[in-house]
Amino acid sequence: MYQGKLVRLRAFDNSDLMYALSINNDYDVMRTASAGILYPTTVEDQARFMANQTSYTAGDYQFAIERIDNGRFIGQCGFMQVNWKNRRAELGIMLDQNAIGQGFGTDAVSLLCKFAFDEMNLHKLKAVVFSFNVGAIRCYEKCGFVREGILKDEVYREGQYHDAYVMAKFKTEA
Repeated sequence: MYQGKLVRLRAFDNSDLMYALSINNDYDVMRTASAGILYPTTVEDQARFMANQTSYTAGDYQFAIERIDNGRFIGQCGFMQVNWKNRRAELGIMLDQNAIGQGFGTDAVSLLCKFAFDEMNLHKLKAVVFSFNVGAIRCYEKCGFVREGILKDEVYREGQYHDAYVMAKFKTEA
């Protein structure tokens, strides 16, 4: 539906189920995406999540990410906690390990920013990124996000505490 140079953001469809489940159950992906306990996702839970992503969603807006060159599903991205009064939202993205480092994430985040500012009329986007997720930090910086703050010892992962960075981008800077 929304197309960049490398990826297209679209609604989820039934053919995405097992690919999305695989990404959500990939430890290396989830260790950088979730501050919670990394518990496996069931087929039923993944199907329920995807079924709830409709144009009638009130506060979360998630897209499937597919490559333009071959139409393959490679991840998901979108907005969580949209606050319409203050015109802000938190942005997040998860990519298949094989798609990381090739520009797909940067293209998807750029599309999300354009959608947020030009279609949703949001004022501010933010992302919370773990300090050890260097690739995501670089991606957000390429897309114009700046570090607003540090949440000290925010996430416990692999036997130690790590900081999280709050990064933000404003419509006026787009």
